Amino acid sequence: FRNLCARETQKSIKDSVHRLLADQIELLNLQKFYRVQASEIVGRNGSLFSFAGIRQNISNVKSFEGYDRVWVEEAVNVSKNSWGVLIPTIRKDGSEIWVSFNAELESDETYKRFVVDPPADAHVVKINWHDNPWFPPVLKKEMDELRRKDPSACDHIYEGICRQAVEGAIYANELNAMAKEGR
Repeated sequence: FRNLCARETQKSIKDSVHRLLADQIELLNLQKFYRVQASEIVGRNGSLFSFAGIRQNISNVKSFEGYDRVWVEEAVNVSKNSWGVLIPTIRKDGSEIWVSFNAELESDETYKRFVVDPPADAHVVKINWHDNPWFPPVLKKEMDELRRKDPSACDHIYEGICRQAVEGAIYANELNAMAKEGR
């Protein structure tokens, strides 16, 4: 399998999930199966993990045409234009696009495209803190404290509920209160 790990913006390999995957390979003791290189990860079975930013490499993204899988991390920031290039590029029979993100606003392109009105063959899974068997006690404590201080922020950060308005927008709290009252 050829895998592309992409983000909307990736100025260097440090901005990618390269380090995350390299750490997991080490943690799971898979070094004999994968060679972690400076800008790629190569499997003994011929699998390949490449890394790219979409927006700044929009014409280069088209060179990933034969890839089997794309994982778009932090996909909440991916623009309509970038999806318009990436989706038709990944067209190999049986290819897949995996999208992970923390929802921000219901009007965000990624949220609309994959949650509000997903493709017919999409498999959408909402995963949250309570689905994480390794959710640490320190985060649980922070979550409980945030829930006490700012329930709306807690719902967004820990429950994955979209914000009703951009943080800091004028009248955001008033709009949220009206929404809860049904006005």
